[in-house]
Amino acid sequence: MQDFHVAIIGAGLGGLCLAQGLKRAGIRFDVYERDPKPDSRIQGYRIRIDADGQRALAACLPANLFALFQATASISASAGRFLTPQLLPVTGRAPTSWNSDADDDAGDLSVNRQTLREILLSGIEDHVHFGHGFIDYRCQDDGSVETRFESHAQIRCNLLVGADGVNSQLRRLLAPHARPIDTGSICIYGKVDLPLGDAADLEEGTTVVFADGCTAIFDLMRFDDDFTKLAERFAPGCNLTPIRDYLYWALIGPRRRLGLTDDDIDRDPRPALEGVTQDWHSSLKQIIGRTDRHDIAALPVRSGRPDALWPPGAVTLLGDAIHAMSPAGGLGANTALMDAHALSETLANALATSGAPNALLLYEADMRERAIRAIDASERGAAMLFETKA
Repeated sequence: MQDFHVAIIGAGLGGLCLAQGLKRAGIRFDVYERDPKPDSRIQGYRIRIDADGQRALAACLPANLFALFQATASISASAGRFLTPQLLPVTGRAPTSWNSDADDDAGDLSVNRQTLREILLSGIEDHVHFGHGFIDYRCQDDGSVETRFESHAQIRCNLLVGADGVNSQLRRLLAPHARPIDTGSICIYGKVDLPLGDAADLEEGTTVVFADGCTAIFDLMRFDDDFTKLAERFAPGCNLTPIRDYLYWALIGPRRRLGLTDDDIDRDPRPALEGVTQDWHSSLKQIIGRTDRHDIAALPVRSGRPDALWPPGAVTLLGDAIHAMSPAGGLGANTALMDAHALSETLANALATSGAPNALLLYEADMRERAIRAIDASERGAAMLFETKA
């Protein structure tokens, strides 16, 4: 098993979870990431990890790092409330995949995305190489894969895994026909530090606002203890960036409904949103309006093609690289974590029984089935979130 080497393209949550699973299984690996450092760009603030995602993390991470993940989750979780833009109760529009159970053992955990990434990096730092933009690969006659990077580095591995997200360069080469579909929707997200002042009525856990043709989410992120202290308690040596309590918000809907175009993605979207939110409660408008421009990002919503096939061999994909999906179902990151667990487990079992040649086919069949279900649930969730008034 020591002679088998896996090269992972992309140091996002899925790629790093796979790396941790491989380490736990005793399989050699290296991760190559285009960004120059872990915090080079905004990649989201709050992420919900459901029961399936938690099981995948528990299976891949050492016990102390999984305990640290749990300890750094927001303690403000509540059953949630579903409201109109005027903060009046509403029912019937929450996607079924949204688990609002307040029981920690059964419900989702809200965590800071960067914190989870730092936990996933812990203990494998020497095997994660930043500033290595992937260029291409070539399969060799001996079954290995030769891979080239923009840094002029060149490596050989026994398995190449594309975990490089929705814009995956590896997917473009392996399965060019699997280009994700632009759904025409967009997700805008940001955060503001606590306290909220006049908007303190949003400091009550999770608030989901169902508007006409779009939906906004406001999620209170309040943490139990200083992250440095938590790291020292659970996993000495794990470096966590201190995080202040904050309110996360996201607005998702069709670009046309939000008054945005493709060109607006890299600009401040707030002026365009004023027309959408003009009759909203003042607390909601305050939060969006007072968010620092540098704390706002917008991403187009795309839907992947996990049904697409590619030639069998020592190259495969996981996560958004092959099955990007709408955040409406809250399933994207969790499905990527499940991919990582499934692939590491499949490889460990196959290498232990000399069944590596068929392992990828088993993993890919399982991944496609799981991803197709998740994308279907996400699309149904989006349809509910984007309902318009009759």
